[in-house]
Amino acid sequence: MKAFMATFSLMFSLSSFGAIVPVTTVDNKVHNLLDVRSEFRVNKEKGEAFVLTIIDNRISDDYEWGLDTYRSPAEGLSFDKNTSEIVIDVEGQRIVCANVKTVGTSIFRHDRISLTGNCSFIHKKQKIRVETERRSFWKKQIVVSLKAELL
Repeated sequence: MKAFMATFSLMFSLSSFGAIVPVTTVDNKVHNLLDVRSEFRVNKEKGEAFVLTIIDNRISDDYEWGLDTYRSPAEGLSFDKNTSEIVIDVEGQRIVCANVKTVGTSIFRHDRISLTGNCSFIHKKQKIRVETERRSFWKKQIVVSLKAELL
């Protein structure tokens, strides 16, 4: 029984282990982290994948003002043209974050990105102190990271 419990706990600790890859730090005041979302985007011709972070500081959904987008590369993140997958290389492992499929016809053709569950985004707020020659002040930032589950 002890051997089973030790094996089970070892499997659980290894399966819950993930690598965190920093993506970007955005200087933007956000009221709530629920107003921040990130998603994968691809450029198929260049074979690159990137993270698009959207910060919604709008007063209501009727306005376009206050909807800020930031395009950021993540270290090791790429688009595999042969398999149509968004992958990240972390610690020598190739982890599939999403599958890309072209759907629709004619002018309605677009890429559908389906997440695999191996990767997730983490958003955190932080305050940093900025020192200048004339004054010092606190600045709010949003830190976006990508967590990849190691297999």
